[in-house]
Amino acid sequence: MESPTDQLAARLLHCPVGCAFLLTIERDRVPVGLAVTPPQAFARAAAALRALDPWMPEHRQTVTNVLLRGSRLASLARELVAHPGSGWWADPMERTRQLLVVDDTPDRAAYESASTEPNPRWEAYAQRPVGWRMTSTLRGQQSCLDAVIASGVGDWPISGYHRFEAGIDESVRVREISGPADWHDLCVSYPRVNQNPASPAGAGTLAPDWGRVASQWDGVHLTFMALLTAPLVRHSSAAGSTMLWSWDSEGTIWLPGEFVRAGAPLAALEDGDRRRFEEVAPLMPRAPGIPDGVRHRGRLSGGPTSYVHADE
Repeated sequence: MESPTDQLAARLLHCPVGCAFLLTIERDRVPVGLAVTPPQAFARAAAALRALDPWMPEHRQTVTNVLLRGSRLASLARELVAHPGSGWWADPMERTRQLLVVDDTPDRAAYESASTEPNPRWEAYAQRPVGWRMTSTLRGQQSCLDAVIASGVGDWPISGYHRFEAGIDESVRVREISGPADWHDLCVSYPRVNQNPASPAGAGTLAPDWGRVASQWDGVHLTFMALLTAPLVRHSSAAGSTMLWSWDSEGTIWLPGEFVRAGAPLAALEDGDRRRFEEVAPLMPRAPGIPDGVRHRGRLSGGPTSYVHADE
């Protein structure tokens, strides 16, 4: 019987995001004790997600190559998940440590109280409710979402947004997603069939019926471990097939309601912080999923050590 460490390592190796994450660590020869820390882990997850953008023309080839190249890194995967410093990867939502990002809106109060009509077809395709808000857990002064935005992942605003501490009611009910099986269970428990053939998950796959989810939950939290093990992984049962594809950060998607507010403003990321996230080079586009030969130095630890690509 596999140990919990072996099970977690296997989940990393089964997920394209997890494999790409491992490949950046191997490429840059980052010590395990540093790779598990929030700044490094956030930046490398963002680099992995950017390489696996489902709208890139070479996406399928990238997924194939990343899984192939990452499969040989089982030892590294076990070291990472067994390291005491990676324990926070599986942490549930921490109510008092949430970052809320708000884009430029003339009336922030109106933004916070805005309600929109459900759009079941879009919600099943996008795997999130209309009017959704997201918070991400602060580790120190930064979050996974900060790295995602700084790295240009997804549809987040590159500029013109503001960071706030999130005020979250003590009574909120949060469903935790720690891997692809949890996402599958959420979709099966509140099923809606995605009918959009343009969806990377595929027409006929299950997504959450967010109206029914809201009858029991106020938010759904994707742990950092789930970010590395769930996206682009198809999970099937007799009830149907699911694949999470549209979430690009550790964080909580909040359903419409009055239980999340923008609290104290937080300083914008400094240029140095952005550069530290951007220092993790993407995987080489010419041969998708294969680590490139670009010389790379990273100082995300804030210390004097520099990690250099093997070709230097």
